[in-house]
Amino acid sequence: MRIEDLRVFSVLAETRNLHRVAQKTGLTQSAVSKILQRLEAEFDTRLVDRKGRGVELTAAGRVLVERAADVGASVAQTYAEMAAAKSASAGKIRIGVVPALLESALLPTLARYTARESAVSFRLSVQVSALLFDELKDGQLDLALCFMQDSVVDEELQSDEIGVDRYRIVARQGHRLAHAPTDPRMLQAAKWLLPLPGHGLRQIVDRYFDDHGLTPPQTVVETDASISLLTSLLRNSDLITILTEQMLKTYAGRDLAALPYETALFESRIRLFYRRKTYLSPVVQKFRSTLRDALTAH
Repeated sequence: MRIEDLRVFSVLAETRNLHRVAQKTGLTQSAVSKILQRLEAEFDTRLVDRKGRGVELTAAGRVLVERAADVGASVAQTYAEMAAAKSASAGKIRIGVVPALLESALLPTLARYTARESAVSFRLSVQVSALLFDELKDGQLDLALCFMQDSVVDEELQSDEIGVDRYRIVARQGHRLAHAPTDPRMLQAAKWLLPLPGHGLRQIVDRYFDDHGLTPPQTVVETDASISLLTSLLRNSDLITILTEQMLKTYAGRDLAALPYETALFESRIRLFYRRKTYLSPVVQKFRSTLRDALTAH
């Protein structure tokens, strides 16, 4: 049984049409037919029934599709683990981090670690959480330091609890809202810099105003980049946004000030993620423990 045959059969189960399978896989229709015949001969049973211009899966065909999915996942996991093993044998640790935690959380530990572990090298990916999760699942990363909302559950990943970081509503120093009464309606009337709709941070802001019976505020600038990369825009305008308290303490947060609004909504858990079913080399495990201990000690 060939893995590629199972992939083609999975496409056939999805499209129910040999011609469309050929289009999707880049094979000829004749080649697709031969693959189907080979599988039926191998299992000595009919896998599809022809129906008009298409096909319908038999009971055996449905079983094979389920097993093909299992095999595909196993193959993908094998490639991910081999990539991790190759990286480990070279003494390389592949770690991702969200921009808000780069300077305040990861880099200090990284600086101390590289000073004493000269044989270890790092590949660093700085992305938003969703992209880091994808890189982890694809086997491109060993670890990822991210924020996670309580409602998020992912069966492919597991994580170590690091702590909690609070978001604050921030603006440039001297902004008119810095000394104004803390009225949510004033925040609603302000001009905001926010992530695109659907982003976790955007949902937190929208929920804040909804809890106060208000419509979302005016978003003057929307971005798919991390807000932490656009703080110069805040320093040179009257826009407001939300940033973590840790980010405010870094160079990116200079000349910015937290506005006097407190809410438990503006909190996110910091977690160190890795794949649930994977091999973590001793090199990666040692750094994982070091990073976790360094961050939970604060």
